[in-house]
Amino acid sequence: MYLLKKSHSVWLTGLPSSGKTSISKLILKKLGRRFPIIILDSDECNKFFYNKKNYDKLERIKSTFKYIKLTKILLRTNCLVIISANHALNFQRSFARAQLKKKYSEIWINTSLKECKKRDVKKLFYKAKKEKIKNVVGYDIKFEKPLKNDFEVNTKNNTLDNSAKMIIKFLLEKKIIYVS
Repeated sequence: MYLLKKSHSVWLTGLPSSGKTSISKLILKKLGRRFPIIILDSDECNKFFYNKKNYDKLERIKSTFKYIKLTKILLRTNCLVIISANHALNFQRSFARAQLKKKYSEIWINTSLKECKKRDVKKLFYKAKKEKIKNVVGYDIKFEKPLKNDFEVNTKNNTLDNSAKMIIKFLLEKKIIYVS
């Protein structure tokens, strides 16, 4: 049985269709419901934060501030917050790290753009190519390779299940969670 030692935020970053949402849900399932775990998934949060689907680079930067504010509030309740969003720019990730300090871990879900386009779970790349949508990370907004990630998972070489297990092991090693 896993228990939470200290409140913390885990920011899963990567291209669209890299596996961020699936991995965050698997982490939740594997850790069980013994302590509060909150997933802030960009697909859900962006609907709440914005009235429009296709938000540009500036709106994406502004969204980082909203994620940070919400995360700070949630961390006061002694929980694990998993943020599943691409946060494509190193500025966004370094700003979140500076604001959350020791309560921040950046995990890069490293999947090649070619593989993400092949998966295209939400058909974002397809729609961008057909000019039905714009401002898609990996298509017309560049994803900057993380410079200071705390951990890296390659989903081309690992199953989603194994990726979730690797992240849980990372949380154990960082003494954020423990086994009771």
